Amino acid sequence: MSSNANAKIQRKNELYEIGPGFWNVRGRFRMFAQKVDVGTHMSIVRLSDGNFVIFDTVALDDHLKEQINRLTDNGNRIEGVIGTHSFHTRSF
Repeated sequence: MSSNANAKIQRKNELYEIGPGFWNVRGRFRMFAQKVDVGTHMSIVRLSDGNFVIFDTVALDDHLKEQINRLTDNGNRIEGVIGTHSFHTRSF
Protein backbone atom coordinates (compact mmCIF):
# COMPACT_ATOMS: atom_id res chain seq x y z
CA MET A 1 0.00 0.00 0.00
CA SER A 2 1.39 3.36 -0.99
CA SER A 3 0.81 6.76 0.52
CA ASN A 4 -0.35 9.88 -1.29
CA ALA A 5 3.24 11.14 -1.57
CA ASN A 6 4.02 8.21 -3.87
CA ALA A 7 0.75 8.37 -5.80
CA LYS A 8 1.67 10.89 -8.50
CA ILE A 9 2.10 8.08 -11.02
CA GLN A 10 -0.19 5.24 -10.04
CA ARG A 11 0.69 1.72 -11.06
CA LYS A 12 -2.21 -0.52 -12.02
CA ASN A 13 -3.58 -2.88 -9.34
CA GLU A 14 -1.83 -1.07 -6.49
CA LEU A 15 -3.74 0.31 -3.49
CA TYR A 16 -2.93 3.98 -2.83
CA GLU A 17 -4.02 5.97 0.19
CA ILE A 18 -5.15 9.26 -1.33
CA GLY A 19 -6.19 10.91 1.93
CA PRO A 20 -7.33 10.02 5.44
CA GLY A 21 -9.75 7.10 5.13
CA PHE A 22 -9.74 7.04 1.31
CA TRP A 23 -7.89 4.61 -0.97
CA ASN A 24 -7.90 4.26 -4.75
CA VAL A 25 -6.84 1.59 -7.23
CA ARG A 26 -6.35 2.07 -10.96
CA GLY A 27 -7.06 -1.00 -13.03
CA ARG A 28 -7.15 -2.18 -16.60
CA PHE A 29 -10.31 -2.21 -18.67
CA ARG A 30 -9.80 -3.30 -22.24
CA MET A 31 -12.18 -2.56 -25.08
CA PHE A 32 -12.21 -2.86 -28.85
CA ALA A 33 -11.19 -6.53 -29.12
CA GLN A 34 -9.00 -6.14 -26.01
CA LYS A 35 -6.66 -3.77 -27.92
CA VAL A 36 -7.33 -0.51 -26.04
CA ASP A 37 -6.94 -0.14 -22.28
CA VAL A 38 -9.30 2.68 -21.32
CA GLY A 39 -8.64 2.06 -17.64
CA THR A 40 -10.95 1.88 -14.65
CA HIS A 41 -10.75 2.48 -10.91
CA MET A 42 -11.98 1.35 -7.51
CA SER A 43 -12.21 3.40 -4.32
CA ILE A 44 -12.32 2.24 -0.71
CA VAL A 45 -13.70 4.52 2.00
CA ARG A 46 -13.34 3.99 5.75
CA LEU A 47 -16.59 4.73 7.56
CA SER A 48 -16.74 6.45 10.95
CA ASP A 49 -17.21 3.05 12.67
CA GLY A 50 -13.99 1.71 11.09
CA ASN A 51 -15.72 -0.45 8.51
CA PHE A 52 -15.38 0.09 4.76
CA VAL A 53 -17.45 0.66 1.63
CA ILE A 54 -16.03 -0.09 -1.80
CA PHE A 55 -17.09 1.98 -4.79
CA ASP A 56 -16.73 0.29 -8.16
CA THR A 57 -14.50 -2.72 -8.69
CA VAL A 58 -11.43 -3.83 -10.61
CA ALA A 59 -10.14 -7.31 -11.28
CA LEU A 60 -8.04 -8.40 -8.28
CA ASP A 61 -4.66 -10.02 -8.63
CA ASP A 62 -3.10 -11.78 -5.63
CA HIS A 63 -1.08 -8.70 -4.61
CA LEU A 64 -4.08 -6.35 -4.61
CA LYS A 65 -6.27 -8.89 -2.83
CA GLU A 66 -3.63 -9.19 -0.10
CA GLN A 67 -3.50 -5.39 0.31
CA ILE A 68 -7.29 -5.12 0.58
CA ASN A 69 -7.46 -8.06 2.99
CA ARG A 70 -4.84 -6.45 5.22
CA LEU A 71 -6.76 -3.15 5.22
CA THR A 72 -10.22 -4.71 5.82
CA ASP A 73 -9.45 -7.60 8.20
CA ASN A 74 -9.74 -10.19 5.39
CA GLY A 75 -12.90 -8.51 4.14
CA ASN A 76 -14.71 -8.81 7.46
CA ARG A 77 -14.95 -5.02 7.76
CA ILE A 78 -16.45 -4.46 4.29
CA GLU A 79 -20.04 -3.24 4.72
CA GLY A 80 -20.90 -2.99 1.04
CA VAL A 81 -19.78 -2.71 -2.56
CA ILE A 82 -21.43 -0.19 -4.87
CA GLY A 83 -21.05 -0.23 -8.65
CA THR A 84 -21.82 3.24 -10.02
CA HIS A 85 -21.82 2.16 -13.66
CA SER A 86 -22.36 -1.14 -15.43
CA PHE A 87 -18.68 -1.25 -16.48
CA HIS A 88 -17.76 -1.30 -12.79
CA THR A 89 -19.86 -4.38 -12.10
CA ARG A 90 -17.83 -6.65 -14.38
CA SER A 91 -15.46 -7.53 -11.51
CA PHE A 92 -18.11 -8.24 -8.88
